[in-house]
Amino acid sequence: MLDIRHKILLLLLSLTIIGEVLSIIIWANIPRQRYTLTASWEIAVLNAVVMITLNLLALFWIKKRSRFGPFFLIAISIGNRILSQLIFTGGMHLIFVTWTGLLVVFAYLEYRKLNIRESLILCGGIILALVASVLVFTFSDNSSFGVIVYALVLIYIISLIAIKKKAYFFSLK
Repeated sequence: MLDIRHKILLLLLSLTIIGEVLSIIIWANIPRQRYTLTASWEIAVLNAVVMITLNLLALFWIKKRSRFGPFFLIAISIGNRILSQLIFTGGMHLIFVTWTGLLVVFAYLEYRKLNIRESLILCGGIILALVASVLVFTFSDNSSFGVIVYALVLIYIISLIAIKKKAYFFSLK
């Protein structure tokens, strides 16, 4: 089970890099597709180039099974989502928030080496977080509030699993 999670994480990260490259190509060649941007498209391209570089670095570390790789991916993914709130507008951004949630979940699974039950709870948690954020805001409202609720629900679920793992670890001593 651990190996399949590792492969899924590598696939998701590879698709993320491909998506960033495609976004640059689309913004450069089809100007009417820039309607989701609140900042200039040059800033969005710069953000994409930086994220491609950082994601390639994370991919290298994760592929080498470095303990730092998943943690690095979590940090850059969350940072990118926070910055992208300033670059993108509208409900379309929720799709990228969900994708980032998947990256974070699988990176966390890779980092913590959770069992199957804990993995299912965490993956279910991302769906719960998405549903909660959709119920909290509509696409015409401020999406920042929805993203905050989404992050809080996800943090809550991760912390529950982390506390349970820590309690189990300390009971072994």
